[in-house]
Amino acid sequence: MPFLQLGYKKIHYTDLKPEVESAPRETFIFVHGLGSSQDYYQAVALGLQHHKFRCITFDTTGAGRSPYTQVEQSIESISDDVIGIMDALQVSKAIVVGHSMGGIVAAHLAAERSDRVVAAVLIGPVYPSDSAGPVFEKRIETVEQQGMEPMANTIPYAAPAKRASPLVRAFIRELLLGQDPAGYISNCRVIVNAKPPKYASISVPILILAGEEDKSAPLKGCQKMFDEMGTSEKKLEIMKGVGHWQCLEAFEEVGKQILSFYHEIQ
Repeated sequence: MPFLQLGYKKIHYTDLKPEVESAPRETFIFVHGLGSSQDYYQAVALGLQHHKFRCITFDTTGAGRSPYTQVEQSIESISDDVIGIMDALQVSKAIVVGHSMGGIVAAHLAAERSDRVVAAVLIGPVYPSDSAGPVFEKRIETVEQQGMEPMANTIPYAAPAKRASPLVRAFIRELLLGQDPAGYISNCRVIVNAKPPKYASISVPILILAGEEDKSAPLKGCQKMFDEMGTSEKKLEIMKGVGHWQCLEAFEEVGKQILSFYHEIQ
């Protein structure tokens, strides 16, 4: 398995390069959300690789195959990891894609690191709010007492859209059961402690993909951050009949939206 050592962190990653020898058209780096892993993006990344893009996916600390470190993380520390991965893999600039909690990371990077971020794609991005605290504190308590099983038995049926297939729900269940409970709890705290990025400072192009039936990152929050963003190059697309796990529920549509956005900002 390919790992990168970023200080005290061991990060599992995948680097999908175009099959042809020529230089990639652009590099995408993908940040997954809570209870997920780099595999969430696999179908989308393979599609973009086919179009001659380089795609880097990774498991955030305490998720997937990246070990939990006992050290609390934050939106800022995960953002630093993205830059660390880019440095280690010799990527000067990239388009950052973030889902859910990863959408907060991508927005933060777009606001703070325009020297390294070409553009950002926010998929079902969470708008940080104090109201999230009690919800996630209850979730933390449940996982502390019972492990990941309660999450795996509820989230696959509550978070996707009504039309989501049994295969999609099974994939989400497997992602959740594959989490280290301590790492999952730590990442819950990342959301609890998150503050809104400086949306008004964003100057790079932004695409927001919002699920019509997304209850975890409702359209209201996506619209709020969209309105606050300073960039003149911004686009909000609503994915009909899709819930919170967009890259599993409608990976082909996500890929098409990203490709269309890329061509628009050239």
